[in-house]
Amino acid sequence: MLKYVFVVFFAFTVYCFSNEATFSLQGRVYDAETSEPLAGATVQIIELVKGTFTDAKGRFRISNIKPSKYSLKVTYMGYQTKIINDIVADKESEIPIPLYPEIKSTQEVTVEAFRINDNESALLNLRKNSGNLMDGISISEIKRLPDKNLSSALQKISGVTMFNDFILVRGVGERYNSAILNGVNLPSTETDKRAFSFDLYPGDFVENVSLVKSFTPDLPGTFAGGLIQLNTVDFPSGKTFKVSIGSKSNSVTTFKKDAFRGYEGGKLDWLGVDDGTRKLPSDFPSNRREFNNLLNLANNPFDTTGALQKYESIARSLNNKTLKLKSRTITPLDNKNFNMQYSNTFEIGDYFIGLTANGLYSVDNVVNSIRRINYLSNFDTLYKTTGSRSNVNTNSAGLLNLSIKTPDNQIFSIKTSIVNNAEDEVLQIDGKDLGYQFLEFKNISMHYTQKTLFNTTVQGNNVIMPVSLKAEWSVGFSKLNRDEPDYRRFRFSRQLADLEYDPNTPFILELLANQQGDGTRAGRFYSYTTEENVVANLNLSREFGNLKVKFGGLFERKQRSFNARSITITMSPYLREDVYELLSSYDNIDKILAPENFSFEDGLRIGEDSKLSDSYNASEKLFAGYFMIDYRFNLLNIPLRLITGLRVERDQILLNSHDINDSPINVDYPTIDYLPAFNLLIMPTKNANIRLNLSRTLARPSFREFAPFAFYDYSELTLIQGNPNLKRANITNVDLRFEYFPSHNELYSIGFFYKAFENAIEETIYPQQSELTRTFANANGLAKNLGLEFELRKNLGFILQALDDLSFVGNASLISSVIEVNQGGKGTEDRRPMWGQSPYTLNFGLFYNNQKSGTLLSLTYYTFGKRIVRVSQVGVFEAKDPHIYELPQNYLDLLIGQKIGSLDLRLSLKNILNAETVYQQNGRTWSINKFGTTISFSISYSIF
Repeated sequence: MLKYVFVVFFAFTVYCFSNEATFSLQGRVYDAETSEPLAGATVQIIELVKGTFTDAKGRFRISNIKPSKYSLKVTYMGYQTKIINDIVADKESEIPIPLYPEIKSTQEVTVEAFRINDNESALLNLRKNSGNLMDGISISEIKRLPDKNLSSALQKISGVTMFNDFILVRGVGERYNSAILNGVNLPSTETDKRAFSFDLYPGDFVENVSLVKSFTPDLPGTFAGGLIQLNTVDFPSGKTFKVSIGSKSNSVTTFKKDAFRGYEGGKLDWLGVDDGTRKLPSDFPSNRREFNNLLNLANNPFDTTGALQKYESIARSLNNKTLKLKSRTITPLDNKNFNMQYSNTFEIGDYFIGLTANGLYSVDNVVNSIRRINYLSNFDTLYKTTGSRSNVNTNSAGLLNLSIKTPDNQIFSIKTSIVNNAEDEVLQIDGKDLGYQFLEFKNISMHYTQKTLFNTTVQGNNVIMPVSLKAEWSVGFSKLNRDEPDYRRFRFSRQLADLEYDPNTPFILELLANQQGDGTRAGRFYSYTTEENVVANLNLSREFGNLKVKFGGLFERKQRSFNARSITITMSPYLREDVYELLSSYDNIDKILAPENFSFEDGLRIGEDSKLSDSYNASEKLFAGYFMIDYRFNLLNIPLRLITGLRVERDQILLNSHDINDSPINVDYPTIDYLPAFNLLIMPTKNANIRLNLSRTLARPSFREFAPFAFYDYSELTLIQGNPNLKRANITNVDLRFEYFPSHNELYSIGFFYKAFENAIEETIYPQQSELTRTFANANGLAKNLGLEFELRKNLGFILQALDDLSFVGNASLISSVIEVNQGGKGTEDRRPMWGQSPYTLNFGLFYNNQKSGTLLSLTYYTFGKRIVRVSQVGVFEAKDPHIYELPQNYLDLLIGQKIGSLDLRLSLKNILNAETVYQQNGRTWSINKFGTTISFSISYSIF
């Protein structure tokens, strides 16, 4: 299906190549003092008595005029009329028309700009004139990084760190951040946490990325760390068609003989799509109760329904071809990426059209080495393990944006993207249990995950004349499918005591001889998640001199369905000898689970240890409305800007599931919240800002945090479970920042922030029978988070003129937080920094860009402070601070680029210092993961 869509897109773009625009006059009208666009200005060609109004982004276009010289008259209320003579119609040029205010206090500042927003100068101008405290990164900056994925790019922003591809902002966990794509909230991509994996969305698809750090009433109220806004292009700068290919190699993976472990999958694995190879057989019982009924009948010697034969038939029909592990050597040809980009602007009659199409495909094979030590309460060794993780990561994506500007300058856009990601993982861990069961074990798992994100948005950016009412509206839909078919888990072990008598004691697959079995020892896990999000948003604004009034509303509906099944491998109490001898063949699991070995009487069996809590259905409806003013005035001849207002949100979360004892759980959590905001912008000079923000926001529990579903994480050896009793967190925010923009691409800034959380939602643990369970809880009292942020962007030409093409970009953050969470009964209070909070982050980069020679160089450095990545149980370990910390690492990346005509060559080195991920507990090494240095090479060719 996807390939046919791409064919249609490509055919349409070829048709568009032949469309040439007629002669026209186009330009942008903006405030001469602030460089900001003026919507609704009147533009007239005096000689033709023909004219138009500027659109919501300050741009105008007068089409179908003969090539000649003209005089242009531009008027706007509160500004001096301007007449420009001797203008020639030329579709390739845009006429800049600055207007001067009649009275200085009427200067208008907005955040829109109809110009190319993909360069850092435009983004800095956006930040300078924004009513919000905002940071960001443009696509041109992303392209100067060795790895163009959004996760790597976002961590270059001040106050941002990354953990397992998830973004942490200002020291708070990923659950406190929200992401919006073209105005539509993005759903969580994970089943066990509220988080969006930005690696899923290609960096090549965005125009710019903004990280909003201060709240105003026109933004969603679920705002704590930051709001990440992904924007794709509407009207491209011109006609382009570009194709690129690339490859990469890694020091841990590439050319390492037989280091990569995989298996034979389906015919569409190369596309990142499971073709049904890993699915449960079609005649398999549809739920646990049906399966148990079948099993009970099969166990009944007087059954006459044929249940025994059916039971053995479905057991033998489980696919065992995906269990045969194979070793291979990875070469650079195994890692490849392909990208095709097309964009164009053209006219159809008096309608101006913008078209952007993009297609992407990539495959990446990676091997990571793992070493881990778990400790007893006195820090003697409990587990000691080593192993490797082999991953095949396949991405395919497509984007199509179509924007139309009507003859009366109304803008309408439809933006659609589909992204598919598949991760195929083989995990092998060898270890010893030295403190509990005293055995040696081999854990082997094969885990395939496919995530598909579809997003489409229809937007309007309109000016309603003659009342000059600006209307911005959008209707969007997104859908996420997450499929985990056949997560295969097997544990082989042997007793350490037996080795003293026989060093050749074999490892035996841990099968239980009961009806239910244990899927974490030998089993096949299946889960499917789908989440849909519909959102409608309307913002209306009207200017009254130096006062702007803005109001609007939002409706959002989310629906999630989750279902999981755990099919176990068990054995008959009368297991025949030939099958028992196979149980030690840990390198040949496919032979152990061969169809002929399944027999209810004397062979292998299957069971199911799924629970009713392993599925849930949830929905959320949100109604929101707001009113705010944006008032500009002078005080002691200093321009000020006040943005204040109130947002009201009415939300209801519904969830239906069961607890661990199969008792029904029904969550009905309605809330009404009043969220005020006060923003003051002081402009002591035309290039300096002082920002103050006071606001109230919130963080609601996610579906997964509510759901009682308990999942055993095989790689982490821990159980994860939700909490239906959670409450929303209320957050008080304070921000103060000074910004100075000495030039269009330079910035100095220093800022302070403070956040106080009531009922903060935080990861915690509690003991449950023989194991610890990770869950979520509301903190006791106030959780506090505060910090300082610094940023410097400076061109180095002031040192030597020869350094005009060299610039320095750096930022740093100092952060402190404290939170208290219960871990059970009295005396188990855990007072600590918030999970994931680093006391400091540092980002530095040197960027060289010579436009004449086409040479591009970048050298970037990143590090962060020690942070909690695993919460441990207080009072159990003989340590005041029992938690597991990730240690600081030094990451250094290099990019070398060269343009030769239409060719663009890129060579990059990522993690040059070969940094490792190191975890410690009480000063002792807990885990080490090695990722190696990655070298990438790409070639891009611009056809036009």
